[in-house]
Amino acid sequence: MDAIHRMFCLLLLLVGLLPAGLRADHIVGGEFQYECLGFLNDDPSTGIMRYRITINMYRDCIGEGALFDGNDPRQTPTEPSAEANISIYEGDRYYNPTRVITLSRFDPVSINLGNPCLVINEPICQEIGVYTFIEELPVSDQTYTFVYQRCCRNESIRNLINPRQIGATYFIQLTPEAQQRCNTSPDFNIDPPIAICINEVFRIDLGATDADGDSLSYKFCDPKLGGGTDPGEGERQQTATYFDDIVPKEESPYPYTSVPWVAPTYSVDNQLGVGSTLEIDADTGELSGVPIYPGTHVLGICVEEWTRGPNPVLLSETKREFQLSVSRCGNTVTADLLETEMDEQGRFFIRQCGPGPNVILNESTRITSITSYDWELIGPGGELLTGRDRDFFTDIKEVGIYEGVMLLNRESFADNCKDTAKFLLGVYPDLTAEFTSTEVLCEPEPIVFTNLSTTAGGQAITDYAWEFGDQTTVNPQRSPIHQYMVPGDFPAQLTITDENGCEDLAVRNVAYFPAPRTIILEPQDAFGCAPFTNGFLNRSNPIDDTYLFEWRFGDGNTSGDRDPVHTYENTGIYDVYLSITSPLGCFVDTTFRQLVDVREAPVANFEFSPEQPSNIFPDVNILDRSIGANSQRYVISDPTGEAIFSIPGPDFTYRLRDTSTLSVTQYVSHPSGCLDTITKDIRMYLKNTFHAPNAFTPNGDGLNDDWRPKGIWEGATGYRLRIWNRWGEKIFETDNFEAGWDGTYQGSNSPAGGYLWDVTFTNAEGDPEALKGGVVLIR
Repeated sequence: MDAIHRMFCLLLLLVGLLPAGLRADHIVGGEFQYECLGFLNDDPSTGIMRYRITINMYRDCIGEGALFDGNDPRQTPTEPSAEANISIYEGDRYYNPTRVITLSRFDPVSINLGNPCLVINEPICQEIGVYTFIEELPVSDQTYTFVYQRCCRNESIRNLINPRQIGATYFIQLTPEAQQRCNTSPDFNIDPPIAICINEVFRIDLGATDADGDSLSYKFCDPKLGGGTDPGEGERQQTATYFDDIVPKEESPYPYTSVPWVAPTYSVDNQLGVGSTLEIDADTGELSGVPIYPGTHVLGICVEEWTRGPNPVLLSETKREFQLSVSRCGNTVTADLLETEMDEQGRFFIRQCGPGPNVILNESTRITSITSYDWELIGPGGELLTGRDRDFFTDIKEVGIYEGVMLLNRESFADNCKDTAKFLLGVYPDLTAEFTSTEVLCEPEPIVFTNLSTTAGGQAITDYAWEFGDQTTVNPQRSPIHQYMVPGDFPAQLTITDENGCEDLAVRNVAYFPAPRTIILEPQDAFGCAPFTNGFLNRSNPIDDTYLFEWRFGDGNTSGDRDPVHTYENTGIYDVYLSITSPLGCFVDTTFRQLVDVREAPVANFEFSPEQPSNIFPDVNILDRSIGANSQRYVISDPTGEAIFSIPGPDFTYRLRDTSTLSVTQYVSHPSGCLDTITKDIRMYLKNTFHAPNAFTPNGDGLNDDWRPKGIWEGATGYRLRIWNRWGEKIFETDNFEAGWDGTYQGSNSPAGGYLWDVTFTNAEGDPEALKGGVVLIR
């Protein structure tokens, strides 16, 4: 036992060291199929037969499993796919030990639970990879074997011993009888199932089609072992043969060893475990049963192909191996009806008010899982009424309560696909909601509603619900009176309920367009200064925009607006007239005497003197130029809008302190009480001055010893002073406003006489200035 245990641990260690790209636990099933294409060049004398070989490989695409072998187009430099090859044997010797194959295509495998009324609750994913190639083989009295082997299987497999340490073999044999007949092997009609539901019955058709019309027989068979844990390269090579490689370069010969089942629970005849039921129809290939063990299982089925006739000959056996997950699932079928209520026995109660045609609405789910509906209702006199549509249509003309049942998927093999809804149909006497309402013309009076509702069977009306169409609350009175607050067409409705719970609804349009009793305006009076704009708000009630309005403003102007805005250009006291006409022609009018008082207004205005005050003359005079004003007041504000100076009176003088722009606002009033304002901006302009002496005496007596221009330079820039002698030679230059010439040149006294100078600079307002002149040096 110790030696076996050590060997087992060594195998685990080797598998753990394998590169991810070499492990094959992503390959979970496969099968071969061949098609005879006839002799090479259609010439029997060649003795060579052509076959199209197809290998279907199944890959687990949950998690991080590797890609299909043989150039999967999704491979990347970091995740390459392994090479793919098969071996071809003739008898027990190699015909081609390493036949390279490449992936032709891959597709997702659909989930077929074998039960139309279940949905899987666990993630599941498989892909099919298809390899197709042409092989030319001499007709032989030996059996050709096509075989693909790979290690290892998923460690989650439940029905095999140590699945992580064992691989798989997928193969098919081309017998001499099949070669002689140019036989084509059976081809399975659908992909294998990848999931079924625990404790739920399933039926899946795994039948195949034979192109030659031979007889097919189905059975369970053992999945086969193949490959090994040998990395197959470098110093880690453990065996002399390639058979034990993870990706064998040469596959082993037939026969092949069966997988080690987890006995006694699992075996070839109990591949889903003892206690589960699993059957395959030998004639049709239908796989059916009820699994009881959750988890991943490996299954193997075989289809034998026999010639027809009194002495049948076995032509081929195709083995399909696949991985099947027994998973948790949910039911999708629930019987449900649109009911009025449920009775104490859990039956749907459907109320029909009034004998005659009726529809019982079916709300059963899920529609895609429902294949049939069966309705049975015991009608009047015990007559059985039936239906097959989703909804049930009746035409019962007698009052009464009738019992029925609706069955879903009655003929289904799966109990979970079936469901039943028992119901009662109560047919009650009819009732009719009806009412009248009074008509309102010109007076805004309340509406009187009169209830005229009736019942066909004399049953009592137990509830009235009035909705007047104007967003007011529901009124429960039998015949209410309602006052509308606004005009309009209102859809008034009455809902009645009788003692059987039946309801009926009546709706009538109520037209309410009276004229208002009193015309009301806001404001009641208006005062303003010419030109005066006033908004007239019409507060009369009830009115809306469907009414006609005529306004006369007293100055010759009119308007048809509901709430007009009008501007009075001239002073005066004005009467305002308004008439209102309802859509029914009701008319009301009134004149508002002396409603608008428009008075004369002053005109604010002032001016600055000087218009452009400067740093030389910073005092500015503000001079009143308003018209019709009897008082003035000024406010001076800084650039932030904060008031810094305020003074009453018509005129005043203000000294500017800097070049900031200030706002000057004048407020004026008129004896009428009308006001006016005006605001103007003012700022101090910077001015520069310049004066140049015409002579100087640099004799060291401290008086007039140098020559320099005098001026106000605030804000000026770019200053340059130059001096030339009589021969045009520049003898002095400076950019300093305060610098002067001391009468020397290159350290020596310049001779007495005349000299020329020029000055350039940019003044405080940004304008360039240039000056020239002469100076006499006296010694």
